[in-house]
Amino acid sequence: MAARKKTRSKKSGARKKAPAKTAFQRFEAELPPDLRGYSRRVRRGLTKLEREIETAQKDARRRWARLLRDVSHQLGSIEAAGEKRWRERTLKARREAVKLLQRLEKAIQPPKRKASPRKKKATARKTGGRAKAAARPGVAAKSLPDEPVQRPVGVALPMPPPPPL
Repeated sequence: MAARKKTRSKKSGARKKAPAKTAFQRFEAELPPDLRGYSRRVRRGLTKLEREIETAQKDARRRWARLLRDVSHQLGSIEAAGEKRWRERTLKARREAVKLLQRLEKAIQPPKRKASPRKKKATARKTGGRAKAAARPGVAAKSLPDEPVQRPVGVALPMPPPPPL
């Protein structure tokens, strides 16, 4: 057999809507009949409002403190990054200063004498006999005067100020 479907029972009589009230009538309905009840209701509402304000203030203070910590942390990381960049730039400036000083030293040094190819041959002929004489035992070679060794003079220049960030 097929199962029967249950039918809903209809409520007897349709509900009738109350006639529309005016704003003043609704306001009167919300008010308690005596002043004592009204003052209790207002006090409860005020204490509830005060609690909400206190919790909102606590939340705001917590948020401000958290925000302050976050901003302080970010500022610290920015400062650290700036310090790193500053060190890199000063290192670069020091290296450039060293290069400039080396170039200046090269420019100040007197030019080295370079023997022309003809003189080299002539000196080779002259020294050739001496070299042969020095190679032979019992014959002393004449000693040649040594040229003074020229060493670069170190000049310390003040370091330029670091570039702005």
